[in-house]
Amino acid sequence: MKDPVVSIIVPVYNVEKYIYDCVNSLIAQKFDDIEIILVDDGSTDTSGDICDKYAQKDSRIKVIHQTNGHQGKARNAGIRIARGKWITFVDSDDWVSPEFVKKMYEKAISSEADIVMCDYCRAKSKGTRIKCKSHIDKIFLNTDGIDLRTSTIQPTRKSGFCMVVCWNKLFRADLAKRYLYFPENIAFEDSAPVLRCLVMAEKITVVNEKLYFYRINNSSSTTRAKDKRRFDIIKIQRIILNDFETYDFGKFKPFCITFMIKDIIKHFRAIDDTLKAEFYRQMQEILCEMDAKGYLKFAEFKYRFKAWLILHTNYHLTLIIAKL
Repeated sequence: MKDPVVSIIVPVYNVEKYIYDCVNSLIAQKFDDIEIILVDDGSTDTSGDICDKYAQKDSRIKVIHQTNGHQGKARNAGIRIARGKWITFVDSDDWVSPEFVKKMYEKAISSEADIVMCDYCRAKSKGTRIKCKSHIDKIFLNTDGIDLRTSTIQPTRKSGFCMVVCWNKLFRADLAKRYLYFPENIAFEDSAPVLRCLVMAEKITVVNEKLYFYRINNSSSTTRAKDKRRFDIIKIQRIILNDFETYDFGKFKPFCITFMIKDIIKHFRAIDDTLKAEFYRQMQEILCEMDAKGYLKFAEFKYRFKAWLILHTNYHLTLIIAKL
């Protein structure tokens, strides 16, 4: 059997209300040479059965059933069996444009890039009128591609979320299989492996079009969690710090450090009040580790200053600082 050009990996967990929109958008792709890998991560609703029914109707669809290990474990399972020369990810409560794969693949080939990013829209439901701003950093415009390790112009912190998620990107498969291993049984798993993969890519380019639709009203999404899962972001940041010791981040390091400080403050603001004091203690610990390794000096001034204040003031002042 001929290997597909692009493998699309979809982690699936309890999304029976949304999965039809997702998979139907993948079946409707204007690029036919694909495989769709649906990884049922121990769903307790009918999501797994829905996946199997799709596989019976479309030979391009493969289904894996596994015990629950969060999206990281599901994505890793998909990567292991992916046969495509390129790999992309779609979350099972989201959907994509019919030209999502086609335009990303064509840009990868024409630019000889290792990773291609597209813009996205936040949307409440499919079929609603969508208005959204651009998320693509301007450094990628009017260029055929960038090596983030060596580029003298770097992304700004405002494009952080767009940069660190895996679902708006097309990765060369050999790069993904070597560097894009996700932490398992943990939330907020994207940023560490994606940053690692971005820095190991020799060329990154973009399709400056909104080809991905990110659903924002799914109550099961970790982006809305205000519970103990937010402590996982500290574990993720330790993985990134370890990667700094293993890989050469070059000129991309300031962006990463700034993003990490901004991200941990965001989670401090959002976590439930009953957990804030303990999160504050752990936030201080990770910032202290960054400081001890000499990393805070790389951050954008605003966030370097915020980190210094958090380290040298008390909990109540940190509550004020986090809102600035």
